[in-house]
Amino acid sequence: MPRYRYDEPPTRAPEPTVPPGLGGDVLPRLTGIDLARGLAVLGMIVVHTGMFAVSPDVNALFSGRSSILFAVLAGVSLALLSGGQRIHVGTRLRRDRVSIAVRGGMLLVLGMLLAVVPSHVLVILITYAVLFLLALPVLAWSWRRLAGTALAWALVAPVISFVLRGAILPETDTLGGTLTALDLLDPGSLVAGLRMTFIDGTYPVLTWVPFLLLGLALGRWGLDRRDAGWKLFLAGAALATIGYGGSALALTAGARDALIAAMEETSPGMGAGMLDELARTGFPGAVYATDWRWLLVDDPHSGTSFEIVGSGGVAVLLIGASLLVARWLPRVVAPIAAVGRMPLTIYVGHILAIGLLMVLGVLTLDMTQFALFLIVPVVVAVAWSRWAGRGPLERMMTAGSRAIAGRITDNR
Repeated sequence: MPRYRYDEPPTRAPEPTVPPGLGGDVLPRLTGIDLARGLAVLGMIVVHTGMFAVSPDVNALFSGRSSILFAVLAGVSLALLSGGQRIHVGTRLRRDRVSIAVRGGMLLVLGMLLAVVPSHVLVILITYAVLFLLALPVLAWSWRRLAGTALAWALVAPVISFVLRGAILPETDTLGGTLTALDLLDPGSLVAGLRMTFIDGTYPVLTWVPFLLLGLALGRWGLDRRDAGWKLFLAGAALATIGYGGSALALTAGARDALIAAMEETSPGMGAGMLDELARTGFPGAVYATDWRWLLVDDPHSGTSFEIVGSGGVAVLLIGASLLVARWLPRVVAPIAAVGRMPLTIYVGHILAIGLLMVLGVLTLDMTQFALFLIVPVVVAVAWSRWAGRGPLERMMTAGSRAIAGRITDNR
């Protein structure tokens, strides 16, 4: 295998002389990435099932950040699938793009069907599917170009979202929600579902693009270098400080008082409490388009530049920490890493379990159910990993995308 310096920019892999696999399947698996992915999935389960079992402050630590970590890791996975530091070219890159497009289509169908399940969970897979498709044009970019675009998008997209929603969607009750399969049956619902997917839903693509670009940049930069853990940990800490610290400074400089006064116009004497509650529970996907100072908060699911930079920094920090801990204590983290090797299966499974318990009328989400929602996925993941390796949905995605990508590229 050719040697290359880590401080050199990403290079493009030469055209293979034999039909290759689908990129990520032949790269060595990074246990630290599996660990980070497992933490992201379990964190989302905490948000969905821990609202009564744990304190609001504890739940708030996971709200927004877990799904953002998962989105960043999705970008990492796409980068690794397409060559990591040594970007695929030619037929191999075309095959990667087709494979990713197929995976995105599968996620879209699965997400819309899962959104119909009677549960309180707002499914994020639709946004992931669109992000997969949006990644296709930038798949061959260098890590510097990806990182720069991610930063620029993080600064500009929240303002664009605010202006768009203020001009055409000023009502705050239009925020939140996601596209479902049932929306396909009604043109009006379909338009609303597409609007939620891209602009004002719980996971609006417009303000989630930076997370995918960030993950792609990390994968292109090189996560297998020995100093990757420490560098990412420190870089993530710096980004989190800038994002959350910048918001705190802006709010203490007068923006907080102005927002409290604005809220008390409709709820006298309750402005401060309502603002603090938003900091704990978060927004439904974007800030209210009623006052520009909302763009200065960093609350979960607010979609502001401060939240994107701060939560993106937390994601980078956790990825760095996961790389370090997985190297130091591989056996200790193995159960959570097993969850990270079948994240889609675990994510879908926990939503189906919530829906089943809700239909049966036994969904309490007390401490016992909360503990089971965390313990069962880990036990299942460990057992499945030892018995069959990759999760069933992961196997289906890989097999389907590989078959279609091979057929399309071979026929060209």
